Order: sequence, then C-alpha cells, then structure tokens
Amino acid sequence: MDSARKGFAIVCDSACDLPLSNLERAGVALVPLVVRVAGHSYRDCIDLNPVDFFVELSSTKGQVTTFTPAVEEFERVYRSLVNRGYTDIVSLHVSSRIRDAYDLAVKAAHRVREANVHVVDTKCVSGQMALVLARLVLDRDAGMSTEAAVEGAVKVAESARALIIPAPDASPTLVGSRVHHGLLGRADSLRVRALGVRRCFSIGDDGVAVEQFRSTDIRLLAGNMARSMSSYSQVVGPLTYVEINAGVPRLLSTIEKPLDTNEFEAKRAAILNTNPTTTALLGVGAVGLAYVPQSLLPAEEAAGILRYIP
Repeated sequence: MDSARKGFAIVCDSACDLPLSNLERAGVALVPLVVRVAGHSYRDCIDLNPVDFFVELSSTKGQVTTFTPAVEEFERVYRSLVNRGYTDIVSLHVSSRIRDAYDLAVKAAHRVREANVHVVDTKCVSGQMALVLARLVLDRDAGMSTEAAVEGAVKVAESARALIIPAPDASPTLVGSRVHHGLLGRADSLRVRALGVRRCFSIGDDGVAVEQFRSTDIRLLAGNMARSMSSYSQVVGPLTYVEINAGVPRLLSTIEKPLDTNEFEAKRAAILNTNPTTTALLGVGAVGLAYVPQSLLPAEEAAGILRYIP
C-alpha cells in the first residue's frame, strides 16, 4: 500500500472470505484467523489453500478447530502500517457474536498510539463482510475522508443481510445463534442429521444467526431464501448480492434459480469460495447468499473488488 496514494489503511480478518490475492490487489492488510488441524496450526489464506482444505476437512472429522490469533498479531499488523506512514487505520472484523476478533482488535488499537485505529464490528459474516469491505475500499480509493468512509461502511454493515445453509454435518449450533443449546440442541441436531434435514440461518444487523427455515429439499429452502430477499427488496429497493460456496458449487445453481424472477431486482457481484475458517464452521457443502441495497453498493462497483482475479 502506498500512503501517498491512499488516505488511510484498511485491515480486515479472513472471515470476509476473500482470497489473499484479492486483498493484496485492493490494498487491504490481513489478520488471518487460525485453523488447527490434528494439532497443527495454520494461518487462514496464507498456509492453507481453500480448495485443498475442502478435501482435508472431509477426511479429518473431529480434528479441526478454529480460533482468533493473539492480540499481538493485530498489533503487529497495525504497527507495520504505521511504519509505512499511515496515521489513520480502519480495521473491519467479523461479527463479535461469532468470533472475538473485534475485542482483540480493540485491545491492540489501544496499544498503538502512533495512529488513529478505527475498529469496526461489522456484525457480519462471510459475504456480508466482503460487501462492507468493498464499500470501504471504493470510498478510500475515491479520496473520501476516514470518518466519511467509516460512516459509509457502517451503513452497509447495518443494511447487509445473509442467508446461509450449513452442511448437514456442520456443528450443531452456530456461535451466537438463537437455537437450542445443551442436551436439547444436541438431540435436535442428531434428529436433523438422521432425517437429512437442511437448515437455513439468517444473519441481520445484530450479527446473530437465527434459524429461519428447515427442509429435506434444498429447493424449498432456495425458494424461501428468494422470498426473504424479495421482502427486503420491497423495503430497500434493488439488491446487490454475492453467492457463498463451501466446496460444492453445483448447489449454487439450485440457490440461483428462484432469483430469476420479476418479483424483485437483484444483481450478482461475485461468487465467494469460503476461506478455511468459515468452511470449518459451516461444513463442506454449505451455501448461502449475502446482499445489500444497490443504493449503498452497486453490483458493478463491488464486482471489481470481490471477483477473483488470479
């Protein structure tokens, strides 16, 4: 990143589900989340190839965990940007209801007194967070002030929505989700798996995952997802959306089909393959949609940041 060209630096964690090449091209510094596989720790996006990880996760059941790096890693990234001449840093992070990256980033920001570090809890996950990041990058590159750009990113974060269908064998609950916990939650999860039921969770402006629908037919879930988007579009107007895929791209066609409708207008900006930490949480075979009003982020502009360019 060139401090003479960029007014402020941008940092995000790897829960945004963008590959490292996209982040580097956009001038975004990464704090990678960490994946532990059979006792060995790997940095998300750096030490693990997302496509290879789809296969590895399938063969290492029960041996994969994910966590946020220590506060020192956030501090290291901030100080490296200070050393490049930045005095303003905007740090975007996955929903604090899902992971503790935001809390650790705040602690690190307090240690770095040489710059103003604006830490943002996006209350978003995956493609939602990617849409927020795209808005911030576009505004920075347009020469917008730090304060105005943060305000714009927060507006997108508050308006972004996600609908996610985890894999059948995913963890019984999403962290922070409003579903049953404890014995009742485990019993429900076992019943769901035995019957081949898929569940769809929504994530709104509070960053909490709420189960919305369940069915043994993913086509019915896809129809319900389209109706949810249609209802939101009636309030906010046309939508920009991204598709989220964890290793089974053929399922995306099932999700896409109901979106080809005259009931509402929506334009796809990108297809995102989940990074390893998201894949570990949602399971191989998870699919989803994240969307935001086009008035806040046109699809054509978002695509320049989000689409994969090798």
